[in-house]
Amino acid sequence: MAFTNIWHKLYIHRSKISLFALLAILIVAPAAQAQKKINTLNKPGYDDKLIHYGFYLAAPLTRYNIQHSQEYADQLAASATGGADATHVNAKFSPGFYTGLVLNVRLADYLDARFVPGVGFYSRKIEFTNMPQESGEIQTVDKTISNTMVELPVLLKYRAKRRTNTRMYLVAGVKPGIDLGSGKSDENPDLGLAIEKFDLALEYGFGVDMFYPFFKFAPEIRFSHGLINQHKLTGSQYSRYIQKQTNHNISLILFFE
Repeated sequence: MAFTNIWHKLYIHRSKISLFALLAILIVAPAAQAQKKINTLNKPGYDDKLIHYGFYLAAPLTRYNIQHSQEYADQLAASATGGADATHVNAKFSPGFYTGLVLNVRLADYLDARFVPGVGFYSRKIEFTNMPQESGEIQTVDKTISNTMVELPVLLKYRAKRRTNTRMYLVAGVKPGIDLGSGKSDENPDLGLAIEKFDLALEYGFGVDMFYPFFKFAPEIRFSHGLINQHKLTGSQYSRYIQKQTNHNISLILFFE
């Protein structure tokens, strides 16, 4: 994918993230106050149904968890200034966006199974400080890997007892993912980084169900920790400084069911 197209896509996603953050502030807080004043039970038979459907919108903060290579450690140890002039590699948090559908199956009085397939757009950045260039200059270089993921989370949801029109809940499960993009930071693999096509993450979080007359709204905070090493060795110096990298997300998710 051309750099201009990637940049345009990220600009669109950042606008959506700002919109969802504002939406969470404008909807969740007033809704919580309004629920305290309402005694009417909305959708009273909701939990008796076997299956529910819905959709969601999510704004994650995402980064790689990096394990450095032995070559990276050696160049730090060889530094005459205690590492001050050596190359340092650090992952940075970046915004993303993902959306999808909800299939919720009732297993017991307070337990549900949830299948929430979706598509995610991510842009994860790794910063290389004091990185030698072919020109002989020493620069700070950001390598960004943008990818489009098809994600297939399978979760268990434990629900607390409903209090009028609200209740808390916990979720946990696993999330397989497939990268549909190039999975590279540069078109030339000898200049940048590359990642694997498949991923598997452990997910857990919490949220609150809010029942309205015609639908249920649920803001959720979810944490995601990648279990599979995504690093693919290329011919670049950037790649040789990394031994392992896994995906990590913190997401605000808005469910409409």
